Amino acid sequence: MNKSKISVIVPAYNAENMIENCIQSILNQTYRNLEIVIVNDGSTDGTLDILKGLSNKDSRIKIVDIKNGGVSHARNTGIDIATGSYITFVDSDDTIEPDMYEYLINLIEKYSVDIAHCSYANIDKYGNRRVVGDTGREILQNHDEALKCLVSGRLFIGGLCNKLYKIKLFDDVRLDETIKFNEDILINYELFDKAKTSVYSDRALYDYYANDESATHSSDPVIANKQCMYVSELIYQKSKGKIYESDASKRLAYTAMVLYRAYLYSDSVSKAEKNELKHRLREFDANNLYVGKNEKINVYMMSHMPLFYKLFYKFYDKIRVKKLDPEQ
Repeated sequence: MNKSKISVIVPAYNAENMIENCIQSILNQTYRNLEIVIVNDGSTDGTLDILKGLSNKDSRIKIVDIKNGGVSHARNTGIDIATGSYITFVDSDDTIEPDMYEYLINLIEKYSVDIAHCSYANIDKYGNRRVVGDTGREILQNHDEALKCLVSGRLFIGGLCNKLYKIKLFDDVRLDETIKFNEDILINYELFDKAKTSVYSDRALYDYYANDESATHSSDPVIANKQCMYVSELIYQKSKGKIYESDASKRLAYTAMVLYRAYLYSDSVSKAEKNELKHRLREFDANNLYVGKNEKINVYMMSHMPLFYKLFYKFYDKIRVKKLDPEQ
């Protein structure tokens, strides 16, 4: 019999086309001691009716109906009422493999860690499943090793949904509801900073479905990248004096480069604001924070030939292979 309860938090907003598959994948888990907290974030479609129908069939489902406040507010609402010993998250348009929670909780018990997490698979709009890694390696990490990976973007992603946490880590930690981009990386920095040890398994147990209507794909690039820059600034400040300070510096420099690219394509950013960020790019470059050949070329062209760069990058962006997954 499973002794420890896992609280699964699912924020749902206008998810009538996906929510049933998502919840069924949680209900079908081999680990049965679950509390499924579904936060209906002010949906205006049939999401709530579907959730009520599902809850009538399984007492493990708790529905919380709130006014629309965004995914971070919905997740925080779920955290506040969770009663399990462990906590995890699933997005309403994704699914999980049947043994995900049994496997992750066994890892926590096997290695006596505060966080266990796994790899994932990308599902495209045609239903094709492409796994990331999936070698089956189990990697035990101490505090500094895990944060170095998180900050540098190596080995694992900074999302919330492929991770199982001891609930004590959330005692004084909540998502920043003022931002919509990289908020998961920011809270994970805080959670991993509180964790003494964690274990990462390179098994793809979370299924991430591509969604062109998500906030990530549909928002203003300047606003989105300003928030990513804000998060990188915070992480850099928190990382000063740590062994991963250099990684945080490079992350900040890279984020600044991507933001400046968005500035070049925007008519709403002032010349003064562009010049200020360009000055920072040159400082980062002088401090050798752009180590890759592509980064160095991008920064040079942005700074010295912006009009040509805009034409060049528009063409290049169409043909390049976009890197969305972490370095394994």
